[in-house]
Amino acid sequence: MNAGKVRVAFICTHNACRSQIAEAIARMRASDVIEPYSAGTDPLAAPNPDALRLLAKRGIDVSMLRSKALDEIPRPDIVVTMGCGVSCPALPCQHREDWGLDDPTGKEDAAYDACIDAIARNVDDLADRIHAADGWDHDRPDVSALRALADETRLTVVRALAHEEELCACKLLDRLHVSQSTLSHHMKVLVDAGLVHQRRDGRWMHYRIDSDRLVALGESVTALGRGGHASNGDNI
Repeated sequence: MNAGKVRVAFICTHNACRSQIAEAIARMRASDVIEPYSAGTDPLAAPNPDALRLLAKRGIDVSMLRSKALDEIPRPDIVVTMGCGVSCPALPCQHREDWGLDDPTGKEDAAYDACIDAIARNVDDLADRIHAADGWDHDRPDVSALRALADETRLTVVRALAHEEELCACKLLDRLHVSQSTLSHHMKVLVDAGLVHQRRDGRWMHYRIDSDRLVALGESVTALGRGGHASNGDNI
Protein backbone atom coordinates (compact mmCIF):
# COMPACT_ATOMS: atom_id res chain seq x y z
CA MET A 1 0.00 0.00 0.00
CA ASN A 2 1.24 3.50 -0.78
CA ALA A 3 1.98 5.63 2.28
CA GLY A 4 -0.76 8.01 3.27
CA LYS A 5 -3.62 6.21 1.56
CA VAL A 6 -6.67 5.12 3.50
CA ARG A 7 -7.91 1.56 3.07
CA VAL A 8 -11.64 1.75 2.32
CA ALA A 9 -13.81 -1.37 2.06
CA PHE A 10 -17.13 -1.01 0.24
CA ILE A 11 -19.49 -3.71 1.47
CA CYS A 12 -22.85 -5.03 0.30
CA THR A 13 -24.51 -8.41 0.54
CA HIS A 14 -23.43 -10.06 -2.71
CA ASN A 15 -20.47 -7.87 -3.78
CA ALA A 16 -21.99 -7.90 -7.23
CA CYS A 17 -23.24 -4.40 -7.94
CA ARG A 18 -23.11 -1.34 -5.64
CA SER A 19 -19.90 -2.22 -3.82
CA GLN A 20 -18.20 -3.12 -7.11
CA ILE A 21 -19.28 0.21 -8.59
CA ALA A 22 -17.86 2.02 -5.56
CA GLU A 23 -14.53 0.19 -5.77
CA ALA A 24 -14.15 1.02 -9.45
CA ILE A 25 -15.13 4.67 -9.05
CA ALA A 26 -12.91 5.18 -6.00
CA ARG A 27 -9.96 3.71 -7.89
CA MET A 28 -10.58 6.10 -10.77
CA ARG A 29 -11.53 9.30 -8.90
CA ALA A 30 -9.79 9.11 -5.52
CA SER A 31 -6.71 6.92 -5.90
CA ASP A 32 -4.55 9.67 -4.41
CA VAL A 33 -6.08 9.16 -0.95
CA ILE A 34 -8.11 5.93 -1.10
CA GLU A 35 -6.95 2.35 -1.54
CA PRO A 36 -10.32 0.77 -2.42
CA TYR A 37 -11.58 -2.75 -1.84
CA SER A 38 -15.00 -4.32 -2.03
CA ALA A 39 -16.48 -7.50 -0.58
CA GLY A 40 -19.78 -9.13 0.31
CA THR A 41 -21.26 -10.86 3.32
CA ASP A 42 -22.65 -13.49 0.91
CA PRO A 43 -20.76 -12.93 -2.36
CA LEU A 44 -21.99 -14.18 -5.70
CA ALA A 45 -19.72 -15.90 -8.19
CA ALA A 46 -19.19 -12.79 -10.33
CA PRO A 47 -20.03 -9.08 -10.52
CA ASN A 48 -23.29 -7.91 -12.09
CA PRO A 49 -22.74 -7.77 -15.89
CA ASP A 50 -25.03 -4.75 -16.29
CA ALA A 51 -23.02 -2.82 -13.71
CA LEU A 52 -19.79 -3.74 -15.50
CA ARG A 53 -21.25 -2.78 -18.88
CA LEU A 54 -22.43 0.64 -17.74
CA LEU A 55 -19.20 1.39 -15.89
CA ALA A 56 -17.19 0.46 -18.99
CA LYS A 57 -19.47 2.67 -21.09
CA ARG A 58 -18.28 5.60 -18.96
CA GLY A 59 -14.65 4.66 -19.50
CA ILE A 60 -14.21 3.24 -16.01
CA ASP A 61 -11.79 0.30 -15.78
CA VAL A 62 -13.56 -2.87 -14.60
CA SER A 63 -10.76 -5.34 -15.35
CA MET A 64 -9.80 -5.74 -11.68
CA LEU A 65 -13.32 -6.30 -10.36
CA ARG A 66 -14.26 -9.70 -8.95
CA SER A 67 -16.60 -10.85 -6.19
CA LYS A 68 -14.91 -11.40 -2.82
CA ALA A 69 -15.78 -12.49 0.70
CA LEU A 70 -14.95 -10.33 3.72
CA ASP A 71 -11.93 -12.47 4.63
CA GLU A 72 -10.35 -11.95 1.20
CA ILE A 73 -9.55 -8.27 1.66
CA PRO A 74 -7.02 -6.53 3.94
CA ARG A 75 -8.21 -5.02 7.17
CA PRO A 76 -9.69 -1.62 6.26
CA ASP A 77 -9.43 1.76 7.94
CA ILE A 78 -12.94 2.69 6.79
CA VAL A 79 -15.92 0.43 6.09
CA VAL A 80 -18.72 1.77 3.89
CA THR A 81 -21.86 -0.34 3.76
CA MET A 82 -24.02 0.34 0.75
CA GLY A 83 -27.45 -0.08 2.35
CA CYS A 84 -30.16 -2.70 2.91
CA GLY A 85 -29.13 -3.31 6.50
CA VAL A 86 -25.82 -4.98 5.66
CA SER A 87 -23.89 -5.77 8.84
CA CYS A 88 -20.19 -6.63 8.95
CA PRO A 89 -19.46 -7.79 12.48
CA ALA A 90 -16.27 -9.59 11.49
CA LEU A 91 -14.72 -6.58 9.77
CA PRO A 92 -13.19 -4.23 12.37
CA CYS A 93 -12.32 -0.72 11.27
CA GLN A 94 -11.63 2.77 12.59
CA HIS A 95 -14.61 4.46 10.93
CA ARG A 96 -17.87 3.08 9.55
CA GLU A 97 -20.69 4.66 7.59
CA ASP A 98 -23.69 3.56 5.53
CA TRP A 99 -24.65 5.12 2.22
CA GLY A 100 -28.20 3.72 2.11
CA LEU A 101 -28.26 3.09 -1.65
CA ASP A 102 -31.00 1.13 -3.40
CA ASP A 103 -29.83 -1.93 -5.33
CA PRO A 104 -30.46 -1.40 -9.07
CA THR A 105 -30.11 -5.12 -9.87
CA GLY A 106 -32.84 -6.27 -12.23
CA LYS A 107 -33.92 -2.73 -13.11
CA GLU A 108 -33.53 -0.55 -16.20
CA ASP A 109 -30.25 1.11 -17.13
CA ALA A 110 -31.53 4.40 -15.73
CA ALA A 111 -31.54 2.90 -12.22
CA TYR A 112 -27.93 1.78 -12.64
CA ASP A 113 -26.92 5.21 -13.94
CA ALA A 114 -28.59 6.90 -10.96
CA CYS A 115 -26.77 4.54 -8.59
CA ILE A 116 -23.42 5.18 -10.31
CA ASP A 117 -23.96 8.94 -10.10
CA ALA A 118 -24.87 8.74 -6.39
CA ILE A 119 -21.83 6.60 -5.62
CA ALA A 120 -19.56 9.00 -7.52
CA ARG A 121 -20.85 11.91 -5.42
CA ASN A 122 -20.36 9.93 -2.21
CA VAL A 123 -16.84 8.87 -3.18
CA ASP A 124 -15.93 12.49 -3.91
CA ASP A 125 -17.36 13.56 -0.55
CA LEU A 126 -15.47 10.82 1.31
CA ALA A 127 -12.22 11.76 -0.45
CA ASP A 128 -12.77 15.41 0.48
CA ARG A 129 -13.27 14.46 4.13
CA ILE A 130 -10.12 12.35 4.12
CA HIS A 131 -8.18 15.26 2.61
CA ALA A 132 -9.61 17.58 5.28
CA ALA A 133 -8.54 15.15 8.02
CA ASP A 134 -4.93 15.79 6.91
CA GLY A 135 -3.54 12.31 7.35
CA TRP A 136 -4.48 8.95 8.80
CA ASP A 137 -2.79 6.97 11.53
CA HIS A 138 -3.17 3.33 10.49
CA ASP A 139 -1.77 2.16 13.81
CA ARG A 140 -4.05 4.05 16.17
CA PRO A 141 -6.04 1.87 18.57
CA ASP A 142 -9.45 0.73 17.35
CA VAL A 143 -11.95 2.58 19.54
CA SER A 144 -14.54 -0.19 19.19
CA ALA A 145 -12.05 -2.74 20.53
CA LEU A 146 -11.08 -0.52 23.45
CA ARG A 147 -14.73 -0.01 24.31
CA ALA A 148 -15.32 -3.75 24.13
CA LEU A 149 -12.62 -4.29 26.74
CA ALA A 150 -13.97 -1.58 29.06
CA ASP A 151 -16.04 -4.10 30.99
CA GLU A 152 -14.90 -6.49 33.72
CA THR A 153 -16.98 -9.41 32.44
CA ARG A 154 -15.59 -9.11 28.93
CA LEU A 155 -12.07 -8.76 30.29
CA THR A 156 -12.62 -12.00 32.21
CA VAL A 157 -13.76 -13.68 29.00
CA VAL A 158 -10.68 -12.45 27.13
CA ARG A 159 -8.38 -13.68 29.90
CA ALA A 160 -10.05 -17.09 29.84
CA LEU A 161 -9.83 -17.38 26.06
CA ALA A 162 -6.21 -16.26 26.08
CA HIS A 163 -5.32 -19.46 27.94
CA GLU A 164 -7.49 -21.82 25.87
CA GLU A 165 -7.48 -22.70 22.19
CA GLU A 166 -11.27 -22.55 22.23
CA LEU A 167 -14.05 -22.44 24.81
CA CYS A 168 -17.67 -23.53 24.60
CA ALA A 169 -20.32 -21.06 25.77
CA CYS A 170 -21.35 -23.65 28.35
CA LYS A 171 -17.89 -23.46 29.95
CA LEU A 172 -18.00 -19.67 30.01
CA LEU A 173 -21.41 -19.75 31.67
CA ASP A 174 -19.98 -21.93 34.44
CA ARG A 175 -17.03 -19.59 34.95
CA LEU A 176 -18.89 -16.30 34.84
CA HIS A 177 -22.11 -17.27 36.64
CA VAL A 178 -24.22 -15.13 34.31
CA SER A 179 -27.35 -15.87 32.29
CA GLN A 180 -27.10 -17.12 28.73
CA SER A 181 -28.62 -13.88 27.39
CA THR A 182 -26.04 -11.82 29.31
CA LEU A 183 -23.20 -13.95 27.97
CA SER A 184 -24.59 -13.66 24.43
CA HIS A 185 -24.61 -9.87 24.75
CA HIS A 186 -21.00 -9.72 25.92
CA MET A 187 -19.81 -12.16 23.27
CA LYS A 188 -21.54 -10.19 20.52
CA VAL A 189 -19.66 -7.07 21.60
CA LEU A 190 -16.34 -8.94 21.49
CA VAL A 191 -17.13 -10.57 18.13
CA ASP A 192 -18.29 -7.28 16.60
CA ALA A 193 -15.02 -5.67 17.73
CA GLY A 194 -13.05 -8.41 15.99
CA LEU A 195 -11.43 -9.63 19.21
CA VAL A 196 -13.17 -13.01 19.27
CA HIS A 197 -14.23 -15.48 16.58
CA GLN A 198 -17.21 -17.78 16.96
CA ARG A 199 -18.57 -20.97 15.44
CA ARG A 200 -21.60 -23.09 16.20
CA ASP A 201 -21.21 -26.75 17.10
CA GLY A 202 -24.59 -28.31 17.75
CA ARG A 203 -26.45 -26.40 20.44
CA TRP A 204 -23.53 -24.30 21.65
CA MET A 205 -21.42 -21.50 20.28
CA HIS A 206 -17.66 -21.96 20.60
CA TYR A 207 -15.29 -19.01 20.91
CA ARG A 208 -11.60 -18.35 20.35
CA ILE A 209 -9.51 -15.23 20.79
CA ASP A 210 -7.92 -13.40 17.86
CA SER A 211 -4.44 -13.30 19.38
CA ASP A 212 -2.90 -11.25 16.59
CA ARG A 213 -5.54 -8.56 16.90
CA LEU A 214 -5.20 -8.45 20.67
CA VAL A 215 -1.42 -8.09 20.40
CA ALA A 216 -1.75 -5.36 17.75
CA LEU A 217 -4.20 -3.48 19.95
CA GLY A 218 -1.81 -3.65 22.89
CA GLU A 219 1.09 -2.44 20.77
CA SER A 220 -0.87 0.54 19.44
CA VAL A 221 -1.92 1.54 22.96
CA THR A 222 1.69 1.24 24.13
CA ALA A 223 2.84 3.41 21.22
CA LEU A 224 0.41 6.12 22.25
CA GLY A 225 1.80 6.01 25.77
CA ARG A 226 5.28 6.57 24.36
CA GLY A 227 4.28 9.82 22.72
CA GLY A 228 2.09 8.76 19.82
CA HIS A 229 -0.63 11.12 18.69
CA ALA A 230 -4.35 10.77 18.22
CA SER A 231 -5.41 10.43 14.61
CA ASN A 232 -7.23 13.14 12.76
CA GLY A 233 -9.29 10.28 11.36
CA ASP A 234 -11.82 11.13 14.09
CA ASN A 235 -12.77 14.07 11.89
CA ILE A 236 -13.91 11.81 9.06
